[in-house]
Amino acid sequence: MQVEKYKKLRDGKYQVSFSNGREMALYEEVILKYELLLKKEIDAKKILEIMDYNQECDIYYTALKYLKTRIRSKKEVFDLLKKKDYSLDAINGVIEKLVKQGYINDYNYASSFLHEQFITTSRGPNKICYELEKKGISRDIIMDVMTSYTQEIELEKLDKIIRKMVKSNRNKSVLALKRKIEQDLLHQGFHKKNINTIMENICFSDDRDIYRREYDKLYRKLSSKYSGDTLEYQIKQKLYQKGFRYDN
Repeated sequence: MQVEKYKKLRDGKYQVSFSNGREMALYEEVILKYELLLKKEIDAKKILEIMDYNQECDIYYTALKYLKTRIRSKKEVFDLLKKKDYSLDAINGVIEKLVKQGYINDYNYASSFLHEQFITTSRGPNKICYELEKKGISRDIIMDVMTSYTQEIELEKLDKIIRKMVKSNRNKSVLALKRKIEQDLLHQGFHKKNINTIMENICFSDDRDIYRREYDKLYRKLSSKYSGDTLEYQIKQKLYQKGFRYDN
């Protein structure tokens, strides 16, 4: 079997036509590596080698396209390539090549991810660690990178978040608001000890003022349905659900 002609395609590929009528879209480096000159004789064994190397090139350039859009972890690149139905051995080989070339670096990825999360989200250190684990970052790298997220930084971030939450929840009782703040921030991955430290230094609104506003609001809403002791009972029940107590 001989190479009959070439036709240039996009993305650094050529359509190679063989004397037996077969056509293959090959990368330029494949053609150069196997010296696929016109009229050169190629046996069936060599064709298989060419196809394997061409797939490796295809995986490599597909991975580079992924990495061009943004930095990715080794696992992220693997998962994206796996969707393309490439062989696992070929994928792993290409990924190791990209690691050696510096295109994939899980430590740099973790550092970048931490910085992005700190600047653009309200996630705490525990949530960030969890997200990094999901992205396949090793525990050693995570622990090393997270040393930059100090307790001082966490307290400073918590102070800003909690003050903002207090301002935007003026209709809640102090008890209900504190409970909500703690639950929300624990879910976001902050440490309970640090949450409580900041809350102890925050000035919450006087419950009596909030109680009176909420009482008046409920009175206007429920007085069309109830009256007397029943109305008072219904209002107190609603206030209790909001975290107020009868002795407010």
